[in-house]
Amino acid sequence: MPETTALLLEQIISAPLTAIIQAQKESAIATLQFLLSQMEEREEAGRRKNFPISFELSYTQVLQNPETGQIEAFPMRMSIPVVTLVPIPYISVDEAEIEFNAKIITSKIREEKGLKFVSLYAAYGSKTNVDLSGELHVKIKAKRADIPEGVAKMITALSNSIPVTKDEGK
Repeated sequence: MPETTALLLEQIISAPLTAIIQAQKESAIATLQFLLSQMEEREEAGRRKNFPISFELSYTQVLQNPETGQIEAFPMRMSIPVVTLVPIPYISVDEAEIEFNAKIITSKIREEKGLKFVSLYAAYGSKTNVDLSGELHVKIKAKRADIPEGVAKMITALSNSIPVTKDEGK
């Protein structure tokens, strides 16, 4: 690889931006894959549907019997969707700061559809071997973002629909 490479200035600027967009896309896909991994596919009314994977929790609840006024222990059961119990991996790029210095080494005029454009070519190379101001600094700050509204509504609906029933099996 040569020590000095001339690139279009627009390539120097767009490459890290494109990488950030690609990272956002991959993060979204990973979130969707996680959500789908918390579902099981079943057939219902002749159609394949996804249902949240749940686990059954059995416990004893002490309640006052409204008819007798006595304190009694009742076996209870709860079906809890796993997706409501774990954090959903959702990360977004909060801020991207791109800093660079480049030495413009040439320019070319090009014409497209009757309009003239100037393409600038900049040199970028290793600072130790070449005397250029060719530094590309990318600073990415990632944080766990608020989950998308649709996912929040799904989790709320699932949480609100957790059935708590008297366990007749005991």
